[in-house]
Amino acid sequence: MPIYGHFLPSAPGADKRLDARRKLSLLASGLRHDGTGIEVQIHNISGTGLLLESDVKLANGDRIEIELPHAGDITAVVIWASGRLFGCQFEGPVSPATLSAVELKSAVGPAPELIDVASPAPDVGENHPAPVTDAAEPKALRDLIDRSREQIALAAGISADRVRIIVEF
Repeated sequence: MPIYGHFLPSAPGADKRLDARRKLSLLASGLRHDGTGIEVQIHNISGTGLLLESDVKLANGDRIEIELPHAGDITAVVIWASGRLFGCQFEGPVSPATLSAVELKSAVGPAPELIDVASPAPDVGENHPAPVTDAAEPKALRDLIDRSREQIALAAGISADRVRIIVEF
């Protein structure tokens, strides 16, 4: 049986958000108002609030402390709840630096699927050949870096031009 529906147009000014949301996925810890610890998954954040998911039941008006990178503990008030999802408003604004730090710490997407590459990097415990430091062999070193870049890109599911390798002697 099909379910029919449509979107109603929003009235001007209907979205009361003051700040753009940044979508992310970040595990964070915090404290409930009674002092018990909670673990949450932050799904989006803005300068004025966040959307989080938790197994802990929270109710409208509950105050929680969430530990955010760069800012430490920030107090937020639950303004809506729907199952495991909770919309929270910060008691005070969060700085752009904190928002950037949260975004950088977050998982930006699913982890790439690891694949078996032709010649993977050796284990830490294995004997390694001496590094190539002779200026007479720059082509061999360049070839090794290029092959490594391609293998890393393949394993990460990205293009080789997005892989940077830095060698310090």
